[in-house]
Amino acid sequence: MEKFSKWRDSGTGIQPFLQPVPARSQQEGIRRVFDGVKNYLVGPLIAAARLVALGVVAVLDTVTAAVGSLIVVPRIRRGWMKCTRALWSRLALLVMGFYWIDAKTVSLQKGRRSAKDESRSKDAGVQSGDIIVANHVSYIDILYLVAKHNPVFVEIDNASTYAKPISMWEALKSPARQTPALLQAKEARPLKSITEEARLKHLGPVVVFPENATTNGRALLQLLPVFEEVGNLDEKSAVHVMAFKYPFQSFSPAYSVGSQLAHLFGVCCQMYNSLNVRVLERDEAPQIKESAMFCDEDAEPVDLDESVKEKLVQLSRLRITKLTAMDKRDFLAFYYKRAKGYRTTI
Repeated sequence: MEKFSKWRDSGTGIQPFLQPVPARSQQEGIRRVFDGVKNYLVGPLIAAARLVALGVVAVLDTVTAAVGSLIVVPRIRRGWMKCTRALWSRLALLVMGFYWIDAKTVSLQKGRRSAKDESRSKDAGVQSGDIIVANHVSYIDILYLVAKHNPVFVEIDNASTYAKPISMWEALKSPARQTPALLQAKEARPLKSITEEARLKHLGPVVVFPENATTNGRALLQLLPVFEEVGNLDEKSAVHVMAFKYPFQSFSPAYSVGSQLAHLFGVCCQMYNSLNVRVLERDEAPQIKESAMFCDEDAEPVDLDESVKEKLVQLSRLRITKLTAMDKRDFLAFYYKRAKGYRTTI
């Protein structure tokens, strides 16, 4: 759309914020008839039933979380929360039509076996206090991560790159609102303090979305230099690189703008939905102990931010734009201003 051309990346020609639509060739003939039946007859009925089921799942999660808060022993509480949250999150994905998720651990090095089932990979060794770095495409990313790891989510300050822990529910709703330009000083903490707390209290790994905003899945935004700040470096934290992609034919589960509830309804109208997850082999991921601050004197230090950027681009097979989270913030302000009377949150 011409009115949004300001947010089309000049280098790649990609507009990473508008909701993706299928290619014109996919909308011809029988496909249009099928989509009409799905969108106006069968789909709404299926979506209505699914939304009711999701409401039940949300209530069950609230109840089990309240029970878990009464458990005194940290390890037992963590085990309870991980098991129940994994159950309800996977059930939510199933209800939404994600019957099977294509999750693989892959190697970027030529000559090695290219992929292994995730359940058999070293990714199973993700520990509390580790850092998961991933691109951010949809609130569905959050459900997958909770089902797999029940992690700690953070919101990043765009200036200091310090972070603030947020709840699962806040993380689910965050794509629907504008990215805060800055966090309040009293809320922003060095990432190291968050990973240390997660390790000590067995809270799970810490998820960092360095783009600090969602895209439509067609490109990456500029990544915040999270590891440039010394206060964010925790030598004991292993880094895990992950990439999300949502193949689709008529409606994309990727969510970057618009009503989140309407988008969820559209996702639930689909007969099924697809999610591809790629996790980089553990020994190929950049590690904090290899940075200039911790590496041996005779070793070549690794630029962690540049290495993370390189690995994420290769893993996701997406091009990186010159646009940032602040551009996404400006885009949303313009988009919602044009949509008169539209509320930016659910």
